[in-house]
Amino acid sequence: MSEEKMAREHFFYVAVARFVFLHPKHGVVSVRDPIKLADAERHDLSPLLIYGLSVARLPIRWMTFSTVAEPKPILSVLQEAWSQGEGLRGMPDTLRVNRHVASACPSLASDLAKIGVRLTIAEAGDRTHPAALRSAQDAARWLGWCRTERPGQGNSVLALCQSAVDSHGYESSRGARASESRETRDRVEQWLALPVRETKRFSANGMDWTPGPWLYPQETAIPPTQPRYFHKDELDGRIWLLTGQERGSGRNEVDDDPPYNGREEVPALARNLVECWPNPPAEIATAVGISLRELQWFISGRADLDQNVRHRLERLLGIGVDERSGYFTAFGPYVLIARKPQALEDVYTEISGGGDANPWELLPSTGAADPSWRYILINTYGSPPSFVMVPRGDRIADRLDDLILNFAGPLSVDRSFYQEVVATCARACRSPEANITSMTEFVRRHEQHWTDCAWKPE
Repeated sequence: MSEEKMAREHFFYVAVARFVFLHPKHGVVSVRDPIKLADAERHDLSPLLIYGLSVARLPIRWMTFSTVAEPKPILSVLQEAWSQGEGLRGMPDTLRVNRHVASACPSLASDLAKIGVRLTIAEAGDRTHPAALRSAQDAARWLGWCRTERPGQGNSVLALCQSAVDSHGYESSRGARASESRETRDRVEQWLALPVRETKRFSANGMDWTPGPWLYPQETAIPPTQPRYFHKDELDGRIWLLTGQERGSGRNEVDDDPPYNGREEVPALARNLVECWPNPPAEIATAVGISLRELQWFISGRADLDQNVRHRLERLLGIGVDERSGYFTAFGPYVLIARKPQALEDVYTEISGGGDANPWELLPSTGAADPSWRYILINTYGSPPSFVMVPRGDRIADRLDDLILNFAGPLSVDRSFYQEVVATCARACRSPEANITSMTEFVRRHEQHWTDCAWKPE
């Protein structure tokens, strides 16, 4: 693709950095998980501004930083970027900004026009411009600023800026990544093959824009306050603020290993169970006294729950510690609904101990089967059975052989027993709390069906 056909367009953005902060003792600190600014302040972290230029729709960016108290003039940032950022290939034909930047710097359009650059404003539905900012925000936390430390800088913002410059140079010199699509790789190589356009000098006169609340990130999707601690990476010296309890904190120094509490396992177990639970997640959250967002944060591993709330959720979902293994597991017995293949496979594997079960599809010996649902008996060895309801006609029904290990197909049972299974599943679906209760009562009514190690229907 020739230079004439390949438009030279850059995205410019500025915002409060989400993952890098300044600390009076540690210098620049990276935050692994999103943090609210109020929580960051409690750890003596001061926010920084991130400025960036990205090549439109390509993974090529240039970044720099400043404190919020001493912002950089936009024209100075552009001058530096177009002069030093080799991957930008000099001045573009078009610079795209969002409406906030355009409003905060009203002279930007005329200043750029003087050097032959046209300013455009991203439209409300434009996803590419905000995506470039999100990508820069995420990349900022991984900058290896300690490797570029210079005498007198320490872990300062200057070192962070230099690391960003070095990172841009490295990424530009190595070209497209093998992990990118062929189309993207081709476009990156075509872009980097363009001649560098000389950058004309600006007549900049001090601060040229007005910072405002729009710089600050939306925090509604950030989990609530949770324990965090400072950690120094021994490999590169980078300082992190990590989520969780510091190793050895509040415990006997001889006790090297933290107490096992299923911090990683329980959210994953809960996520799969919630995805297979008959009731919506919002009803499950209400049943344990939390919001839907708090439940979603927990099962995604983004935030922990209050200990009492977590215990309520574990009891509701039938999660507990297996005395034999010492690990958390799903005990049940359950009535589950097959919605997502991966969740169904994971839950089945968990409650069956890796497939140690004799699963059947129950069908009545006389009369018609339920027209809406198929009922799969998960008959595990040594523990109570569970039922999986599969919507008739759903595509997941075609994958039961793959998702349910040792699935044995149809099993004819007495009509009255089949009707009781249907009624039990209906009662279990009435509320989140009714699930395990209804199944436990069902198992108790049919205790006579236990053999030496398994439960067998009539």
